[in-house]
Amino acid sequence: MKKIDRRDFLAKSSIGLIGVGAGLVTNNNTKGNYYPDNNPVEPKIKEYRVLGRTGFKVSDVGCGSAAVTNENVLKAAIDAGVNFIDTAEFYGNGNNELMVGRAIKDFDRSSLFLNTKLPVSEKDTRKGIVSRVRKCLERLNTDYLDGIMLWNAGSVNEIKNKAFHQAFRQLKNEGRVKHCGVSCHGSNMGIEPKEDMEKVIDGAIDDGRFDLVLFVYNYVQQEMGENILKKCAKNNIGAALMKTDPFGGAYLTVIDLVKNLLSENKEVPDNVQKAYNTIIEKQKQSESFLQKSKLSDDIARRQAAIRFVLNNQSVSSVLISFRTFDNVRDYVSLSGTRLTSGNISIINSLRDICGDLYCRHACGLCESKCPYKVPINTIMRYNHYFMAQSREKYAIQKYCELPGANAGICFNCEGHCETACPYGVKIHGLLAVAHNNLSLKIK
Repeated sequence: MKKIDRRDFLAKSSIGLIGVGAGLVTNNNTKGNYYPDNNPVEPKIKEYRVLGRTGFKVSDVGCGSAAVTNENVLKAAIDAGVNFIDTAEFYGNGNNELMVGRAIKDFDRSSLFLNTKLPVSEKDTRKGIVSRVRKCLERLNTDYLDGIMLWNAGSVNEIKNKAFHQAFRQLKNEGRVKHCGVSCHGSNMGIEPKEDMEKVIDGAIDDGRFDLVLFVYNYVQQEMGENILKKCAKNNIGAALMKTDPFGGAYLTVIDLVKNLLSENKEVPDNVQKAYNTIIEKQKQSESFLQKSKLSDDIARRQAAIRFVLNNQSVSSVLISFRTFDNVRDYVSLSGTRLTSGNISIINSLRDICGDLYCRHACGLCESKCPYKVPINTIMRYNHYFMAQSREKYAIQKYCELPGANAGICFNCEGHCETACPYGVKIHGLLAVAHNNLSLKIK
């Protein structure tokens, strides 16, 4: 058995395994005055798509602001033509909405589609939800929201939340909110996924009260997303995408991922060591392929991933987290582009080689086989936040708040989840990495 220094393990694993009707936006101030190098973004959004029955024309490359912390970067994206801005009341404990509010004040408000999300439970009341939305409006410094979403519905029953719909009707009548939507990450908290992401979103579309939806779709996890997109197109529902890069941008570049493993000075169980060995071997195989195919750097792979989803005309907008000015330059340039036949071949090869290293977002099919009721889908989503979105403190906090068993128990388990996975994902080892990332104390 090998052991590792905990710091060395975390330094490498943290960048390795992942559980991805307005015209052009106008700026009221001098364009580009927020760039530190006085070099404004040259690429501009080239394509706007109608967001379902809202009738609003949104940029095909939108902004998911959860990981955006620099308001000048967001201004740069808006100045480049990005006009779909998605946030949530709980991102940064409300600070993300404050940041978005500061950024959009320099632009024509009517040119932006501003969407926020709220988690709602059976205990919430109409009055309470209305009050929360009004606080969102205050933080966003706007008189109205273009969209408000029921965040992360885990079942068809949840999308029918009476208080949420009553609150929406009141706010719409007041002119405070225009459209209603729902987002879904799949099952929650170890509950057996009797209704997966597709069933939940289908239920929302059939319900008839939702105008737009937000869900997972990427080149590895295609089937559910494509079925949802077909139904969205048939019913004129706006479709926004998240987690379009299955490997988080930095997944396959680490060859020497695990030198040793240390968990509180304990030896590594054989089954966990075997899982890690498999992952390392896969990384070595894939690295050679990526270099040969010229997709060996993070940006090139992510660009291919985004082009893949943009190929589907039923997609209204792909939400990107713009963390730097370079991100804006790189990803805005993808607007209006499509995959070539050669690109498609590369994407398919990458999926075939590395597909068993990607824990499908919003899947949760293995959870019912876990004797300890570990919320695998939720944990892997938090690990995605930690590694792909640089939201370390938020991910650690949410992991610490999980009720019941966490992935720490997985080190000495037989791996029931891995046996049950229909995609052959090495989830047993991935959960061990997630626990090492997320069990750190917040400093």
